[in-house]
Amino acid sequence: MSAFVENTGSTARDFQMLERNLLSHVKLAMLLSLLSSSILLKTRLSGGSSTSSGDPSRIQLPIASLEFAAALCTIFAGMYQYFRTWKDYQTLRGFLTATKVHFSIMVAVAAVVFTTCIVLLVEESF
Repeated sequence: MSAFVENTGSTARDFQMLERNLLSHVKLAMLLSLLSSSILLKTRLSGGSSTSSGDPSRIQLPIASLEFAAALCTIFAGMYQYFRTWKDYQTLRGFLTATKVHFSIMVAVAAVVFTTCIVLLVEESF
């Protein structure tokens, strides 16, 4: 099998779509990492002043750890989807289907973000 794919039809756009999706996953992972750091340092991303300064709350470290784990899972999901679809393009597969692994990981990341929002709204010390 050839290592090169002939550039006919929408091949260039297809590969650009793959790169754009991977970069979107990286951008989301960077945002989740920033949110994790913000929670650990007790800073507000909106520029407002923090209400508590001093001892860390009990919920801070677990939530920040979950956010960082979600960032790593996002990068893993993006890389998995990129290489899986790239392999399908290389073998000239006719019909591409979304993988359930990628969807499951991204649902878990969304659940972590939603849970973090709820916890931070309920948490009075943050």
